[in-house]
Amino acid sequence: MLKFLIFLAFFVIGVHGIFGPADAQYNETEARMLLNLAAAAYSTDATPCLQRTFSPSETQTLLTTFSVRCDFIGNPCAGYIVVSDALQQITVVFRGTKTNSQLLLEGWTTLKPSADFYGMGLVNTYFRSGHEKTWQYVQDALSNPQYQNYDVYVTGHSLGGALAGLAAPRIVHDGLRQSHQVKVITFGEPRVGNLDFSRAYDQLIPYSFRVTHAIDIVPHLPACVKDLSYTPPAGSDGSMPCDPVSTNGGYHHGLEVWYPGNMTQGSPYMICTGLPRDEDFSCSNAPKVDLDDTTMGVWDHRNYFGVEVPAFGKGGCDPTMTFKGPPTKTGVLSLVSSVFGRKRRAV
Repeated sequence: MLKFLIFLAFFVIGVHGIFGPADAQYNETEARMLLNLAAAAYSTDATPCLQRTFSPSETQTLLTTFSVRCDFIGNPCAGYIVVSDALQQITVVFRGTKTNSQLLLEGWTTLKPSADFYGMGLVNTYFRSGHEKTWQYVQDALSNPQYQNYDVYVTGHSLGGALAGLAAPRIVHDGLRQSHQVKVITFGEPRVGNLDFSRAYDQLIPYSFRVTHAIDIVPHLPACVKDLSYTPPAGSDGSMPCDPVSTNGGYHHGLEVWYPGNMTQGSPYMICTGLPRDEDFSCSNAPKVDLDDTTMGVWDHRNYFGVEVPAFGKGGCDPTMTFKGPPTKTGVLSLVSSVFGRKRRAV
């Protein structure tokens, strides 16, 4: 069972500790803790994951759970909020894509950011709708005078990462917390908005990391506008960087942390501070995405830190659980197969 000693040290040093500039650096121990919580959102009961993730002295208490109708089919946007008086911390967790029909709706409505998000820029309509339907739970928790000085973590996997990417800047925009009191770590997060939103987000939430596993397909969706002035070198796969000035397509916010191989303990990773900003062409954007064969991209999306995220959460984050390795064969249009196949497995 993970003990997360570094995480505890961040907050025990002074009960009114805040996220200062010196702390704004990626911490894998902390990320693994939050991956447990993001996985727990796929379960009907987050308690087993909480108990396995935190020590008794951290007293993480489930404050509220929520599940709301997110679209006309009835797919849910869901999550939960936990609070620790010992750490003076609130953690908001959003669940990822629940069903295959929800995955399709996300795809149909996220081809291009088109919905204004409180003057911060344009965001994708499905994510904006999910945000509006879950926001009241976040607002109520953070408005409670009992927790008014508590720092805030926001996290999620997949769709949950997108909802986290909207909730966090609004927390600061609406004055519920100051920028230095909010920290975001997401996993397999798609592009949420356009370049304008990315820049506004980075100003409001400087303490933010998007963890990406190898060739996870979802962080490449929806597509960014490519920089047509770039000439791929001879012998390359033809991949091109995102246009750093176009506001027409999707554009990531926050700093990417890319694991190019597996994500077992001690695996190397890259802190992606290169150009274009937030779309570092030396990280996950470097390989060209083959939409005709995305078997590995789907597998990488579902598997983070050595666990199959939804199954791990449903199993109570039991560290003895075992999972199948990556597929040995790939097939044409495997992403479509993963949606329409016999098993109800969502990206």
